[in-house]
Amino acid sequence: MAETLIEMFFSTAEKYSNKTALRYRDGAGFKDISFSEYSENVRIIASGLATLGVEKSDKVALISENRPEWSYIDLGAMALGSITVPIYPTLTYKCIETILNDCQAKIIAVSQPEHLEIIRKIFNNLKYLKTIITFFEGGNGLKVLYDLEEVMNRGREAMEENERKIDNAIEQQQAEDLVTIIYTSGTTGDPKGAMLTNNNILSNIRNGLDVVHVSDSDEMLSWLPMSHVFERVVGYYLALYKGLTVSYAESPKTIAEDIREVKPTIVICVPRLFEKIYYAVHENVAKGGFHKKLIFRWCNNTGRKYYYQERTSRYLEFKRRLADKLVFSKLKKRTGGRVRMFVSGGAPLDPKINQFFNYAGLTLIEGYGLTETSPILSLNPTTEIKFGTVGKPLPETEIKIAEDGEILAKGPQIMKGYYNKPEDTARVIDEDGWFHTGDIGELDEDNYLKITDRKKNIIVTSGGKNIAPQYVENLLLSSRYIEQIMMVGDNRPFPSALVVPAFDNLEYYFRMNGMIFKSVNEMVNDQGAYELIESEVERLSEELPNFMKVKKVFLIDREFDQENDEITPTLKIKRSIVEKKYSKEIESIYSIDEDNSCCS
Repeated sequence: MAETLIEMFFSTAEKYSNKTALRYRDGAGFKDISFSEYSENVRIIASGLATLGVEKSDKVALISENRPEWSYIDLGAMALGSITVPIYPTLTYKCIETILNDCQAKIIAVSQPEHLEIIRKIFNNLKYLKTIITFFEGGNGLKVLYDLEEVMNRGREAMEENERKIDNAIEQQQAEDLVTIIYTSGTTGDPKGAMLTNNNILSNIRNGLDVVHVSDSDEMLSWLPMSHVFERVVGYYLALYKGLTVSYAESPKTIAEDIREVKPTIVICVPRLFEKIYYAVHENVAKGGFHKKLIFRWCNNTGRKYYYQERTSRYLEFKRRLADKLVFSKLKKRTGGRVRMFVSGGAPLDPKINQFFNYAGLTLIEGYGLTETSPILSLNPTTEIKFGTVGKPLPETEIKIAEDGEILAKGPQIMKGYYNKPEDTARVIDEDGWFHTGDIGELDEDNYLKITDRKKNIIVTSGGKNIAPQYVENLLLSSRYIEQIMMVGDNRPFPSALVVPAFDNLEYYFRMNGMIFKSVNEMVNDQGAYELIESEVERLSEELPNFMKVKKVFLIDREFDQENDEITPTLKIKRSIVEKKYSKEIESIYSIDEDNSCCS
């Protein structure tokens, strides 16, 4: 059994040498790369990096979208015992500069001219960077530039003298060696580099596979950023471990087209994709006639009964096949027709969305973890899914709930610590080895974990009421007219929210009522928009305690996005930044005195 990731890779590549390892779009179609070619390219890259002075424990940074070259650099650096540091392409100049100086990156590989432009602008501030590798030809005058083809040519020429060096470096690596530093995309403060070892990642893969079955006949579609630990471990290293074929989506914008063409059996996603599919289906039904709504409701109820029925009758089997033909087959076709399992992570998934997919015959499981936990702590078994939870702790993993409700975890996947930040490490890993996740949750009688919110996100009203905003926000996001929402109200008399409407649906609503606007701004600022959103909030909040109900909203005329540093690469809202940016709008919500008794 392999003790290191690089040993695991070469073992898999040898076992499946003629099988397709990677597929990427090349022109109109997809081009295949075999495991044999994959392995050869990694060795060539390792040799090329060695000619550039890369040695054991050096930091090799990466800024790139998902593509074969990403893994060539990652595994090539790993073969030399160096440490890879992935960086999101969407991060700000200052954040990239902070990461490169903090990890002391000696070399960086970039995939696009705009990434190179960022490095050029901050180059004089980078204390340790010596070399830049580009995945494209041409540079901008920096003397430390090499394009990837040049690095590979250097690697081929020096292979004879470097081959023994590479083999020795691979043999000398150990399970507890640091293999990567992944910087958290956190919603507050500067990013911190989580140090992950070979054993952190490999133990997580092995224990995850004890819960969820994956075979070498499965195929994955890769579209979440490989810089993110969820995609990195589950959609990349796990695929290597099992010898799966991985196809790279052209971009997140082409995911719908790519999934139909690639026809994967496993797709790793964040909840936002499932939300969009779910609401698109329900919006289509809502716009249909009475018979369409009736058929959809019947099919959904049939799917639910079939899902929970241990022994199905012939009549129920017939009804299920009919429901599939009428409705569910169309949904499966939209996802390529071969998906046997979706895996959701990175953010909470609305239970009703999870139920919808499973009732339709598309297995959707939810797990939980963090960058610091490599990443999985808990996972729903495919045969024992409990909706509204993130599953049971993985084998070898202990989870307990602290007195204040915080989730604590212990296991082989817990990081070594934060790079260069011993004080921050001590704050999250206590003397007994328990990692403090910063999340609030509870374990039920069957040891399934339920997440309530981030500890830092808890809103405490001026009346002393504690509110977990994530729960309320997820409830309100089920409205077809709400695209994004962020609750506010800390130290305020009552909770309110900044709301980004679903502009297309809002426009359709007004058009059906004979109203047309010249711009989104004009539409969002119309009193009718406020009345509609407020009525949706009121409708969806009926079962909430009074103190948790959003009393007022402020409508925003554009989506929160990464370009304005308002959301993380995993689409979580950066609350402190958004709250600061919209401080005047928030103040306007509370400018009129309210009766504080409404929050009691």
